[in-house]
Amino acid sequence: MFRWVCLSLATIAAAGLLWMVNDVRTELKRSTQTVNENLPLIFARTQRTTETLVALSEDLKQIRNLTGAADVVRDKRMTAFADHVLDAIRDSGGEIGLKPKLIGTNLKDVQPVGDWVNGARKEALWLLVRAKTKAEFVEKLSKNIYGSDWYIRVGEKEAVKLADWIADQKGLDVSAD
Repeated sequence: MFRWVCLSLATIAAAGLLWMVNDVRTELKRSTQTVNENLPLIFARTQRTTETLVALSEDLKQIRNLTGAADVVRDKRMTAFADHVLDAIRDSGGEIGLKPKLIGTNLKDVQPVGDWVNGARKEALWLLVRAKTKAEFVEKLSKNIYGSDWYIRVGEKEAVKLADWIADQKGLDVSAD
């Protein structure tokens, strides 16, 4: 009797194992079929994305060549210096303008330093590409598009050239490159 019980249990266990193996086999077959149906679409999208990224990479390379930034090794300290200079100007609380070339000594086109710095930050990105030294960056930042010097007036003091004001500030070592 004991043999028949053991044989019954072994048969039930084998049947359960065969049922589980068959279930895994049918699930694998269904998964394979789903993947095979969608694989061409996935591959086409992947290929299209790769082609787009290659074209974008080539466009960026051409833009870097056009701006002259392709072979420029950018010193991260220059970026930090530019940010520090613009922060110091903004924090001065003064105003910036141009001196008339012919008549008068009062500043013209006067604007608060905060407004001027907001516009200068956009220009600073371009200047960082063009400038090789801190001094060259300060020189280019201190002139407007027509080459006229910007002047800064802080409080009741006399307006001074922006480049001179930057050079006089502690913590803004223009000569260290």
